[in-house]
Amino acid sequence: MIRVAVIGGGAAGLCMARYLVSRPELFSPVVFEQTGSIGGTWVYTEKTGKDSNGLPIYSSMYDNLRLVKY
Repeated sequence: MIRVAVIGGGAAGLCMARYLVSRPELFSPVVFEQTGSIGGTWVYTEKTGKDSNGLPIYSSMYDNLRLVKY
């Protein structure tokens, strides 16, 4: 069994983690996420600048963003 570290709990990291857990006979994954929630840059937060650890806060979301499905 191969131990795998997935760095980041955003869209790509979650897709990779899902694939890895679908093959438990081959992989033993662990997901590492720097923030307190999964979702990466698609998680809305009012915080800007740096977090409590001094790391930059990234977000693709903003207060009045509206996503429309066509």
